[in-house]
Amino acid sequence: MIQDPIQSQFSGIPWEKALCFTGHRPEKLPQGKALDGLLRTLHYYICQSIEIGYTHFLTGLADGVDYYASDILFWLRRQYPQIRVIGVQPCDRQYEAFFSRCGYSLEHLRIMRENVDRLIVLPGVPWERGVFHRRNRLMVEHSSAIIAVCRDGRSGSMQTYHYARQFNLNFCRIYPDPPPGRIPEPTEWYVERSGL
Repeated sequence: MIQDPIQSQFSGIPWEKALCFTGHRPEKLPQGKALDGLLRTLHYYICQSIEIGYTHFLTGLADGVDYYASDILFWLRRQYPQIRVIGVQPCDRQYEAFFSRCGYSLEHLRIMRENVDRLIVLPGVPWERGVFHRRNRLMVEHSSAIIAVCRDGRSGSMQTYHYARQFNLNFCRIYPDPPPGRIPEPTEWYVERSGL
C-alpha cells in the first residue's frame, strides 16, 4: 500500500495528545493592554492543556495568534521538556514573499521556523485555491483539541474552529476582545470551552 506523502508527514504525532491552534492575524487582534491581557489568557489555557496531558502543539506558521502561541510554547519548553511544537507551513514555494506582501513579520516567521521541534511543509504556492484551508484541515484532523482565538464572523479562523467542532475536538475558544472598560484576569476572560 502506498502511503499519501502529505499524510506521512504527520506520522508519529500522537493524536490524543495533539492540540492545534487557529486565530486571527495581527491586524484583527486588539492592541496595547488589551493584547497583553489576551496573551496572558492564551498563556493560561496553553498551560492548562499541558497540565491535562497535551504534549504536541500544531501551529500554522502564520503571524498573529500562531506566532504568539508558538512564542509562548518556546518559553514553556524550559518548564515542560515533554512538549513538542510542530510547525505546519501551508506551501513550499513563495511563502516568504506572501508573508512580506501581506505586511507580516518575516522575523516572526524566522523565529517560528528555527524553533519548532518539527517542520512540516506542504506542497504548493500561497495563491493556489485552498492551500490555507488544506493546512487547517490537516491540523484539525491530526489533533484531538483546538485553541481558537477568534471573534464571530467570516474568517479562516472561524472556519477552522467550526471544522474542529464537527470533528468533536476538545476546544477552547478565546474571544479576542476584552469586556468594555477593563482587562480581566485570564480566568475571567470570555471563553467557550469543553474538555480543556
